[in-house]
Amino acid sequence: MKRLTTALLCSALTASLMLPAAPATAVLPATSVVAVGSSNSKALFSNAGGYVASYTRFSQQYILRNIKSNRTGVLQESRNGRWVTLQKLTWKKQVGKATSTAVTVRTTHTAATVKKKYRLVVNASSKEARWESKHVTLRHENPRFYNGYKKTVYNQVKRYCPNVIILEEDRLHSYTYSTSLRMNVARRPAGNLLKYAALHECAHIREFSLYPPSQQGTLRAKLNKIYKTTGTGGIEQAADCMAFRMGVNSKLIFGTYTKNCAGARGTAAAKLLAGTKL
Repeated sequence: MKRLTTALLCSALTASLMLPAAPATAVLPATSVVAVGSSNSKALFSNAGGYVASYTRFSQQYILRNIKSNRTGVLQESRNGRWVTLQKLTWKKQVGKATSTAVTVRTTHTAATVKKKYRLVVNASSKEARWESKHVTLRHENPRFYNGYKKTVYNQVKRYCPNVIILEEDRLHSYTYSTSLRMNVARRPAGNLLKYAALHECAHIREFSLYPPSQQGTLRAKLNKIYKTTGTGGIEQAADCMAFRMGVNSKLIFGTYTKNCAGARGTAAAKLLAGTKL
């Protein structure tokens, strides 16, 4: 009896060794998402800098790399603890190219000063895994509700830049972000220098609204040709000429990039201020 049991056990072990192995679970390749024109390629609305001006919608383009087939996805906003779909998206595979077609995603439109949370989702396909961005919180801000120094700056620019994010700058120089269209204005004494700083930065807002990041190389080349400058010189001198047209008295201030706004220089500034491309 003992021998029989041993024989049966050996037979069972042999049979088990002959059974085919269970198939391993296939690991789907990770989806590669790229934000166009951003140094932080995987972040959602990375170019916004954390802010969106009231009455506007911030937009940014995204592409997918090396996809196997067309892909779908959604842009969503968190409302009362639930993710609500704002846009349904489709990326199309391009023959002979490593990247998909680009899709543009946009924030919601609001007049309120409020924080909103967003996420971008690329749905899974039969050959590729699902991808979800990190959630991003953006402050939608209405400059009409500013107070203190920011209100003083806004009152200078509201005719030409009615929907703009303004931050007070601790450093001596004011500047504008060409991607988020945000003005950081250095504290100046009330008067001509403050008016100049505010309207010069507002002029940059007007320039960069006409020429988004993908077209700013074109803007730079055109203005450098007109103003006989290099680098960002043309953009800065055009902003001065635009500020003078917006009411800055060039005779009452110092430290400008230029005061020569004659001929083609003034014509270019006038076009940009009017919202016309060069």
